[in-house]
Amino acid sequence: MASTSTNGTGVNDNRSPADVVPLFDFSRFSAMNENMFSEAVRLNARLSTTMQDIGKEWAAFVGTRLGEDHHLFENLHTCRSVPEMQQVCTRFWLDAFAQYGEEAQRLMRISQGLMQEPVREASPSPSVEIKPDLHQAA
Repeated sequence: MASTSTNGTGVNDNRSPADVVPLFDFSRFSAMNENMFSEAVRLNARLSTTMQDIGKEWAAFVGTRLGEDHHLFENLHTCRSVPEMQQVCTRFWLDAFAQYGEEAQRLMRISQGLMQEPVREASPSPSVEIKPDLHQAA
């Protein structure tokens, strides 16, 4: 019977380095980090583009609203009676509320587009059908 010698730690001294199972696979870890980094870069690029689009949309809206504010004062200056001023102000506020509501919807659509692509990528493809294992459930 052949005896194997140990160094007191329970490790077999007769094994070759090729027989030892690596404790950590650095190549897989590196590939995983590379994938995570590339996905983070893609998400960052989409986020940056979306924020630019939101900024452009908001700047255009604010410019339009400032023009509307200027027209309000012009219209108020030409009013000859209190009811006419009330009508001008009422029209201004109704238009403002409607425009702010429309702008909020536009901004929501822009920001919603940021998350649609990652959700689409994460969801299973329609060709893959997931069937529950009924035997396992019983």
